Amino acid sequence: MDREVLRKKRTGSRTDCKTYNGTSRTFRFLPCIERQHFLIQQVMSLPSTTPPDTALHWQTTLTRPSVEFDVEDESSCEEVDQDGAPTEADIMTVTAELTLVDLFRPELISVCKDIVSKDELSDVVRQKLRYAALSHRWLSVGEPTFQEMSVERKHQSTRPGLIKLRNFCQKAREYGCRLAWSDTCCIDKKSSAELDEAIRAMFKWYRNAEICIVFLADSSSISDFSEEVWFQRGWTLQELLAPPRIKFYGRHWDELSRSRNDKEDHSMLEALSHVTGISRQNLLYFSPGLVDVREKMIWASKRRTTRVEDIAYSLIGILNISLNVAYGEGERAFRRLMEAIIQSCREWQILAWAGPHSPFQASIPRSPLAYCAFDEASATMLLPNRYITDRPSKLGDPFFTMTKRGLELEVILVEMMLQQPAPRRPGGTQKKTQTIRLISDSADFFDVTAQCDITLLPFSQWAVAIVNYRADESGKRGGVGKLKPANDYLCFILGSSIHSAHGGWQKVETQKIVTIRTKREMYQRVTTVWL
Repeated sequence: MDREVLRKKRTGSRTDCKTYNGTSRTFRFLPCIERQHFLIQQVMSLPSTTPPDTALHWQTTLTRPSVEFDVEDESSCEEVDQDGAPTEADIMTVTAELTLVDLFRPELISVCKDIVSKDELSDVVRQKLRYAALSHRWLSVGEPTFQEMSVERKHQSTRPGLIKLRNFCQKAREYGCRLAWSDTCCIDKKSSAELDEAIRAMFKWYRNAEICIVFLADSSSISDFSEEVWFQRGWTLQELLAPPRIKFYGRHWDELSRSRNDKEDHSMLEALSHVTGISRQNLLYFSPGLVDVREKMIWASKRRTTRVEDIAYSLIGILNISLNVAYGEGERAFRRLMEAIIQSCREWQILAWAGPHSPFQASIPRSPLAYCAFDEASATMLLPNRYITDRPSKLGDPFFTMTKRGLELEVILVEMMLQQPAPRRPGGTQKKTQTIRLISDSADFFDVTAQCDITLLPFSQWAVAIVNYRADESGKRGGVGKLKPANDYLCFILGSSIHSAHGGWQKVETQKIVTIRTKREMYQRVTTVWL
């Protein structure tokens, strides 16, 4: 048999994986719960004659990525019995900075046909790494930092932040967790790279926690939820949605329910749904992604963040979208988030917003609050896709996208005439925001009314762009759209003048979402606009 020398080195943050066939070994490096730690798993392959009930021994070591791994004795890799069975020399040792012996003792895993199930290994690792995650509102001062906790010294136990951390660890132990994670002291915020990775992985960390322990500093019972600041903060939205198991504690660390998991408590779910506006279904079974994006924006609109960029960053995990973190960019963060959503989402409802637009792009809202600018008349039309009787995939242009010219979108374009606002009374003052009325050149449409700033209407031509028409079955660009007389349709008010870019249309800012109705069933060819 050919003799091989196996030498594995691990440096940086790259994960190596190599398989050696026959009677040699397979080494896999699996990411652990923290970025800077890696679980080294050693799997010894067994010959085909091994009985199915043979148990496989495996060893684990926890280390930091700056540590270089090396087989201490290369000759041991060459010693194999003639019959191909592993010898004692096959037990490899790996240099490490930190070994958690108490957490990672050798386990016995059943093997059948020389295969170890990845799910089987994952279950063992998950049980070993059961951890609790803390969700709370940060104190203005006194929270323990990563640097403080990294230094071996006695901490002042009277600091409110340390008292909170100690109580959290006590509750984590009561849930059988030997590991605990808190965002105040488990993230090195002085490292921009680590902060970026932590923000993008935060949802997953809360989702994988054995229990999420929530400390409500302003509540002593469920009846206090309406005044609780925790429900008004941006980052706590994902901390409510992500974990399958959650437990709420009041200001004195008293339980607010008798259940071990508050997501299984009926009265608690009712209270959570009432104060957040989130359905019980989403509280129990929330799945991140670009589905019902507008509904998620409405949830976020009720919350505030200390830094303006966090309005966007706190939605990364909820929307399961990739976005680099760059503190200092200000409102550009939400613009980048919306551009990323538009490039991947196919729901026309994300275009249903009103109010101030981004200072960098007129077709993008300034904040999630813009998605709340609707009245009861348009509420039914804007329901999430699962409530729409018409096939949602056939409504509007599913291929809208952002280009250098702006939002590219196929719409049914209806030319309109502006009915001038009421003239200003002598000696009086004219309101800046007034209701305008647009009258169709055709008798097939009802008039359109909207409230807008009349000082920003330097247009000579007017039109409305209907967004959620019924698309034809061809699926081709430039097709024909269908309108029904009983339906309300989302539309944009557009204006054009000799000063408009490329001689095109501009979206007019309105205070509320605008809708239009037709008087009869109509078929009309769609038009591409750039907004």
